[in-house]
Formats: sequence, C-alpha cells, structure tokens
Amino acid sequence: MYLTADCLSEEKRNGTLGLLFLTNLRGYQVVLGKMSVGVIQGVLGLMAAVPMLVVPILMGGVDPVLVLRMTGVMFSTLFLSLSVGLACSAMFKSSKATTGATFGAIFLLNFAVPIVVLILHEFDRSLGRAVEWTAQYSTGAMFVLTLDGGVGAGRGRGEAFTISLWMTLGVTAVSMLFALWKTGRAWQDQAAKPAVDMEASSSVRELRRRALVLDGNPLEWLTARKRLGPVLVWITLLLLFSFMMLVTGGFEVLFGARNYGEESFLFTLWVTAVMFKWWIASAVCDRFRIDRGENAMELLLSTPLKYEDYAQAIRRRLRRQFMWPVIFMLCLIPFMMARSDNETLPVYILGLLMFGVDAWAAYFVGMHASLTMRRPTFSSTIVILKIHILPYAFFFGAMLLIGITGAGGGIDLEGILALWFMIGLVNNSIWVGRACLALGENFRKTAAASISPGS
Repeated sequence: MYLTADCLSEEKRNGTLGLLFLTNLRGYQVVLGKMSVGVIQGVLGLMAAVPMLVVPILMGGVDPVLVLRMTGVMFSTLFLSLSVGLACSAMFKSSKATTGATFGAIFLLNFAVPIVVLILHEFDRSLGRAVEWTAQYSTGAMFVLTLDGGVGAGRGRGEAFTISLWMTLGVTAVSMLFALWKTGRAWQDQAAKPAVDMEASSSVRELRRRALVLDGNPLEWLTARKRLGPVLVWITLLLLFSFMMLVTGGFEVLFGARNYGEESFLFTLWVTAVMFKWWIASAVCDRFRIDRGENAMELLLSTPLKYEDYAQAIRRRLRRQFMWPVIFMLCLIPFMMARSDNETLPVYILGLLMFGVDAWAAYFVGMHASLTMRRPTFSSTIVILKIHILPYAFFFGAMLLIGITGAGGGIDLEGILALWFMIGLVNNSIWVGRACLALGENFRKTAAASISPGS
C-alpha cells in the first residue's frame, strides 16, 4: 500500500507533476511508470516469500493446488493494494489524506460487507442468514475461502472463492482506470482554498487567543489553527467504541444484569488504545514532516527557536487534541473492571501503564524519526513499527521459544503479563534513549544534518 500511496501526491506537493506533462509523456505513461516502481518492489519481495509456501508440500500433507490458490490470493492482494493506493494518490495532495484514504478503502473492501452481515445477524438472525451470500462479494472473502475454495466454475464455497477473486481483480482494474483518468486532470494547479479546519475565526475572543498563542510560541500557533482536530478524535472514538461494544456484546454486559464481560471490554479497550497510539504517533510526526516537506526547516533553524519550543508546541497539541477523549476512556474503565472477573484486573492495570509508556515513547521517537528520516512521509509508520508492533513480535517470539523448550513450566497469567510488560518497557526505553541522544542539545546539529545540502 505504501509503495504507491504517495507517489503522485508527492509530485503534486512539489509542483513537479505538471512538468512531466511538458514532455512527450502521456497520462497513462506517467501512471504506469509510477505503478511499475511499486510493482517491481512488491513482486520481488513477494516472490522471495512464495518459495516458503512450497515447504509444506515437500513435507507432505498439503495439496499443491492449495499453494497455487494461496499464491494467487497474495498476488491479487498486492495488485489491489497498489492500484487503490495509486487511485487515492491521484485524488489527494496531502500525504496523510492519501495514506488514510488508501487504508480506509482497503479496510472497507475487505471487511465492510462481512461487518454489515454480522451486525444484521446480531439484530435479526433470519435477516443475517438471508444476506450471508453477499459476503462473497467482499475482496477479503478469498482469504477465508482459500483453504477449501476452488478456481473456476463450481458450486458452494469454490464458487464463492472464485467470485471474491474476480471481485478483487475487478476493483484493481477499476482503480487503475480511475488513476489514468484522474491523473490527466489533476496536474493543473487549482485556486487555493483554505481548509475548513484552518479557517481563522473572526470572533474577538478567538483572535485574542490566537494572538496570545503567537506571542508565546509561534510553533504552537501553527498547530492551533486546526480547530477540528479534537472534534475528529471525539467522533472517531465514539464511533469505534460504540461499534466494538455492539459487535462484542459489551453494552449488554455494561448496562445489563449479566456480569463477567471481560473479553468484550478488554478487546474493545485494546482496539481503542491502538487507535489512540497510532493517531498520537502521526500527530507527533506532523510538525517536522510538514516543515521538511515544504522546505521550511531551514527557515525555522534560522530563527532563535530552541528545541524546548518545538517540544512544547507538540506537547500542547497532543494535550489539546487527545487529553479529554483519553480522560473519557479512563473514566469508563472502572465500570468495566467492576463487571469483569477479578483475575483480569492485572490486565487492565498493566494495559493502562503500557498505554502511557507507549505514548511517552511515541513522543520522543516520533520527533526523532520525522527529523532524521530521508522520507519523513513514512515517519509515523516507522514509529508504529518500533513502538507498537515490534514489542508484540518479540513477545510472541519469546512465548514460542518458551513453548518449544518447555522452559516456562507452569507459567501463569501474571507471568505472561509481566513478560509482555517488560519486553515493551525495554523496547521503548532503547528507542527513546536513542532518540534523546539526537534531540535536546544536539537538536540543531541533527536538524542541520537532515537537510539536503542542495535544498
């Protein structure tokens, strides 16, 4: 997805997309050229992984047709992601909007229809069973049907697999055609329009507040212009929390007479925490990512602004955007704990502590990544990988090693939680320490080294 999600939008931000059309290149040549770069990297990486799928055949017990189907699904998914990313890149100019739209489109294509069927099944089982057949028109159905599906004409689950596969290929073709059509019309500069959340209020109170912010910290003034930031967090939180509680049956436990709904509560809180962590990582990286993308970092370094000014602006932006939604979630946790088994209370407590540790780590690592990466557009992705995904990989690897060697013996829930918390704490401490060495007193030296000599 990231191979093509920002390829055309980056050209539009730099004002170089129109230059490509001053040559003999046509619109389809520009799009196919950008697509080929992502395809080469993706196909080569996938071809390196496909031989591993043949190992179970050599060991016996696996049908070669199953490996063929799985390979087809992987390549179909690759081209779907690349084409959707290219189409979104042709529509938007902002890297965040392009990446978010691509992720949202892929999520809806894979899970929208199954989620709707699941919700209808919860409200009315007969209606849910009546619309189950629509799930085969989701591009994500082929993942489930790979094990017992078929290729070609057939009935039952084999036919459903074929429909889902052709649906994926159809969406890929439509996305490519849309990118070809849109790119030929998107290169022309349009009249600049102020964003809705960037429009300055004309009220005297708002003008006075913004003037005070500008006098105190100009960097904070830049982030304070986005008035809809907290509103978007509230809307996303309420929608996500309500959806997860509805699907997992959490509302029935929270407001009903039935106790012990810890599975629903913990899973809902985990999904909500992931949303907060990833959003915080993106918000931390915004300042330096925008400045470097607009070649404004040199101008900021020529001012007397210090590292503390940058850090203070980012902290206040995070507090303004996320403080009250996080407090709202913290107020709900005691009610969930009261409706849960006492044995799960350590999970709640350590989960809250790890949420704070991850947010603290994302603050430092995000500033360092967005300041030093060669392509700051992907800085938030690197932060997510380092802080939120890498600890889980280490944890599952440690659990697998314990299971194979039998070194854990009779390890209980408290031991597993302690191992998970310590791995996350050590991982975050290492990355934060590395980031702090490049920030603080070394901030200007690090920032100067990140700027291209020719810029």
